[in-house]
Amino acid sequence: MSLSHDTSAGISSTAPSSRMPPGFLARVKGMLFAPTTEWLRVARESVTRRRLFFGYVLPLAGLAALLELARFSMFLRAPLASLVAVVALTLGFEVLCVYAVALIINAVALYFRGVPSPGQALKVAAYASTPLWLSAVFIPFPAVSVPLQFLAGLYHTYLMYLGLKSLMKSPRDRALGYATTVVLCSIILGIVFVQVSASLGESLHLGHFRAFG
Repeated sequence: MSLSHDTSAGISSTAPSSRMPPGFLARVKGMLFAPTTEWLRVARESVTRRRLFFGYVLPLAGLAALLELARFSMFLRAPLASLVAVVALTLGFEVLCVYAVALIINAVALYFRGVPSPGQALKVAAYASTPLWLSAVFIPFPAVSVPLQFLAGLYHTYLMYLGLKSLMKSPRDRALGYATTVVLCSIILGIVFVQVSASLGESLHLGHFRAFG
């Protein structure tokens, strides 16, 4: 079930094409506005974990980290070292969450008649998180933040459903249950990470810091 033995070939195991992924903005636009077609493109792509994380995950997770920094700064005037710690912790938790969700996707694939593939699971976990990361832009606006982040969560579930059908080859009648299971596990992970980040925040004297929250 480990992702440690994955290769670029493994990431493109569902199709023989070696076509590289499109640019960052094109992928974001595809996931938001034409997800069914975009997942078919993803299934045919060959992409290394390094390219996936540095070219997609980190830019979006970095946006979330910077907005967390802005939120944190609103509550407390902190030294530079504390601000750097906020960004580092948020980025670290975001990356760890992508890996953990990918492990879950791959671990339960057979229960939903899917085809286990660590590389494909990693792509699903990364690309399906697009609306969650983008919804962070609404954090400074409390009046709209909660409903829009809720909608982003629903769209994340929908993207997960489409991705699990296309990349993990789960049948239509099983893919929704598959997606729901993965999302529920992700919520549990988020709760755990919030508690851990709260403890780290206290130890670093960042009393208001809560990653993912």
